Amino acid sequence: MSDKLYIWDNTPNGSPLTERISEGVVMHHEHTNMGLPYAYNRALEAAEKAGCTHLMTMDQDSRFENFENYLQQVKTLSDPQIAVFAPPINHDEKSGGIRYRISCQSGSIFTLAALQAIGGFREDLFIGMVDAEISLKVQEHGYKIYQLVGCNLVHEVGSGRVEVTDYSPLRHYYDSRNRILLWHEFPYDVDARYRRQLLVNRVKLIFKIALFEKDKWAKIKAIVRGTVNGLRNKVTPYE
Repeated sequence: MSDKLYIWDNTPNGSPLTERISEGVVMHHEHTNMGLPYAYNRALEAAEKAGCTHLMTMDQDSRFENFENYLQQVKTLSDPQIAVFAPPINHDEKSGGIRYRISCQSGSIFTLAALQAIGGFREDLFIGMVDAEISLKVQEHGYKIYQLVGCNLVHEVGSGRVEVTDYSPLRHYYDSRNRILLWHEFPYDVDARYRRQLLVNRVKLIFKIALFEKDKWAKIKAIVRGTVNGLRNKVTPYE
């Protein structure tokens, strides 16, 4: 079975590229932003139809170092209970093996059998905490996450500044809402201290945005609204 590359364009006005830009590379778009999990699930369906066994998701702000080493290691691991193979992110891991923490979705390789068994990605998250949700869900269903080394994924976040991320209001809304939605989906994974700290961090983030960022009121409003909807366990989309 040959490898296939699926590129999903989430820009609202569609893509200037053709649907098939070269052999083995397929372009998808629906002329609107449907969110990351929606795109991942459509890629999952396409991979199933193509007879593939694994799916690697990759964000546009990520790039690999020593990818061939990463791919070769995945090919040598045959444990059917491994659902996710994760590379180090910005050199954050020095040793490999079973991982019990959340792994970054970008750059991870998933087995299609596991994704099918757990129902794929949660689409109403849209963006933000998608990697946390899928990591917790695969472990909840008895699967494993395997951390690899000898490779690295360079992953950019926002502007790269330490103080702030320069997220858009949309991203702030979903990030704030989804962090709390996961309390409801996985209540055993968080304690009262963690919940208090998360809310404190939302307040700190608001102050940082007020001091350092542009479009601050739209971002602050998005954080407050997302936090409130998360606490109410409402999956209302961003408007």
